Amino acid sequence: MKLNGSFSKQVSRVSRAVDSIKRMSRLHYSPSEWASLVSALRARGLETDVLDFHVSYLSNGPFRYALREVFFYGEYLFDAGTDTPVILDCGANIGLATLFFKRLYPKARISCFEADPTTASILRKNVDQNNLKEVSAHNLMLSNDEGEHVFYVAGDQDGSLMMSSMPGRLSNHREIVVKAGKLSRYIDGPVDLLKLDVEGAEFDVMTDLKSSGKLSQIRRMVIEYHHKIGGQSSCMAKFLALLEEEGFEYQISCQCDPITRENQFQDIHIGAYRPHPN
Repeated sequence: MKLNGSFSKQVSRVSRAVDSIKRMSRLHYSPSEWASLVSALRARGLETDVLDFHVSYLSNGPFRYALREVFFYGEYLFDAGTDTPVILDCGANIGLATLFFKRLYPKARISCFEADPTTASILRKNVDQNNLKEVSAHNLMLSNDEGEHVFYVAGDQDGSLMMSSMPGRLSNHREIVVKAGKLSRYIDGPVDLLKLDVEGAEFDVMTDLKSSGKLSQIRRMVIEYHHKIGGQSSCMAKFLALLEEEGFEYQISCQCDPITRENQFQDIHIGAYRPHPN
């Protein structure tokens, strides 16, 4: 059956709304907490309250997008199996995911990594002004080597969520030079969750963890894999093979509508985990 374009779009919007309601219902917010989040979404200026946290940010658009993904939809909701999980927030931006983790697990130990110095300064501010314990913030671009690296930030917007080590991620960008380092140097024991959203550097980070032997310490990962970022050739099979070789199972979530589109960049979400022994 053929649907006209207008009706098809309405069906798609309704479907997305139903999906959003299902996702939000998992978070068990009280009515007052929902009111706080809605108020934050409508905030003007560059600071607001999000639940019990006071949050500073750089730009309204990126803040609202991240707020919806993290606090409304619970993108990083997970069962740690302990009230003191060790979490690595890689690609932390201004720290909304870290705040979400601290709401879930107040005793969590979290290491945050953000490459852009301007954004990292706001990340540190949010950690400090909320008096977060057992949280460290590092202004570091994660890579498979050490030293300095060219990094690409939005030419017209501070706090963009699309900053990258690859120039093709942004049509309007400017170059800066940032400190680069290996995530493996910050792992000295079991890690309950690795959140990895590093805009194209995920292969470098994973190869570092594998070659250093530290990947064996990771129990669960939430990865944003950037398929065909900058128009590169498809190589997702190699990335998934790396996970399989290290004993991970995984789930995948992505969208491409219509699926017949070619050369389409996609943010692909991968939830990787070590299976429980029988």
